[in-house]
Amino acid sequence: MSKIKISLVSLGRLKYPVNMAYLQGWKSRIFTISHDSEILHLPGANGSDWEYTTDQLAGLVHPTHNADFTIAIIGAPIQDNYYMKRVGEKVAVLSLHEMADIVRFSDFSIEHYILRNIYELVVLYVANGKLFPANTYTWVHDDVRGCLFDLNSNKPDIVFSMHRPNLCDACKSRVLSLQIDTDFLPALNNELPRLQKTLYFRISDWVKAHPICALLITLLSGITLNILASIIFKYYVDPMLALVLNE
Repeated sequence: MSKIKISLVSLGRLKYPVNMAYLQGWKSRIFTISHDSEILHLPGANGSDWEYTTDQLAGLVHPTHNADFTIAIIGAPIQDNYYMKRVGEKVAVLSLHEMADIVRFSDFSIEHYILRNIYELVVLYVANGKLFPANTYTWVHDDVRGCLFDLNSNKPDIVFSMHRPNLCDACKSRVLSLQIDTDFLPALNNELPRLQKTLYFRISDWVKAHPICALLITLLSGITLNILASIIFKYYVDPMLALVLNE
């Protein structure tokens, strides 16, 4: 299976910094990421609510040479208040407007948010050979399933498909009905579980969900440590002190 080459482009100065080195170092059997260019000074937004329109974005971002498709990261709002727009067969724009605050509040990183959407675009590209097929909107579903193709019309719903996301049965069946590399889905299933909260936040979530168990574990741990400390002092520290004092 040949890897898909993805080019990242920065549009304007982002409110929150994005660790491009982390994204470029993401280990995947499916794709590679390179940060190829940036546009530091953007023109004013053409939209009536100071958002960048699809036509304007299409004029700003062009497919990167030697990349299968290009993703532009922008901090400003984009047309229809979407968080992701496909503006061509090989170009998509991903907005951090509102989304950066949503994912950070839910203990995810911005890089995690970007990777989650990259995997969605990769599935679409592998299945159709382009990012904007005629049937694009038939892929998404309104209900929240923790799937890459959750519609997320309510932006905060994206957090449900950021911790160990998957392809729901319907989406998986759709991919299997198409002519794709036999190694693609196994590789995807192995990589998606790596998109999860850090260990600290996973433990924190478990404590919030099981407060009584967490309290009991804390009490038992404290009692166990006290017993161990008493044993160590009685059989090791105390005899050593007595020996030193006798000398």
